[in-house]
Amino acid sequence: MHPDLERVIRLQQLDDAAEQARRTVTGEPVRQHELDTGLAAAQKTLDDERQRLATNQISRREIEKDLAEQQGRLSKFKNQLMEVKTNREYQAMQKEIEFAQHEIQKLEDRLLDRMIEFDEMTRQVKVAEKAFGEQTVAIEAERKELAAHLTEAQAAMVRLAADREALMAQMSRSVVMIFEKVMKYRGIAAVATVEEGRCSVCQVRMRPQAYNDLRRNEMIFQCESCQRILYFTGPPPAPNTNAPPDAS
Repeated sequence: MHPDLERVIRLQQLDDAAEQARRTVTGEPVRQHELDTGLAAAQKTLDDERQRLATNQISRREIEKDLAEQQGRLSKFKNQLMEVKTNREYQAMQKEIEFAQHEIQKLEDRLLDRMIEFDEMTRQVKVAEKAFGEQTVAIEAERKELAAHLTEAQAAMVRLAADREALMAQMSRSVVMIFEKVMKYRGIAAVATVEEGRCSVCQVRMRPQAYNDLRRNEMIFQCESCQRILYFTGPPPAPNTNAPPDAS
């Protein structure tokens, strides 16, 4: 393989690795924000369930208070019933007793509903607490993993930059200029493989003779369409045994 071709392939690999490391570094705050958002959502779910439970308890206490008042009224009416002297007073007191009993029944039904709700809400709070706890542990583990990846990526960027500089010092200036020009124009990759006679990036087919020459990897060859430096990854072409012998 042509020495500069081998170096420019390696240069592209270094740039690809550096880009991956850069994405890890720049993506870390985004991922941290996503983790914060996920934890905040779990916290809100837990807070909402706790609030529902607290509201249920407040409602139960209010119902119990109203129930106690109605039971007190009923007890008073029953006592007064023993003291009435006329039939009219008796009927009026009976209506008061019936109304109080009716109100007590409604309050007892509401209280029973709140007690049933309380049991379900208590279960939901426990579920939310467990989910929040598990998510907290998982997020903390992911934060540690992110921190490790960030440290590795930052160190890799320094190392790859040094390797790149050393490699470029070994390359001919013309090849460096081609590489940098294509990278500036294309933005992603300046080097590409050839697969089945086509540039693997732009998919433009090569001329047969050019393809045959390129397969030897003995020259710096640019794609006629996208200008990327091309190389062949398969075995070189077999020598032409049918060529006429040297007349000399």
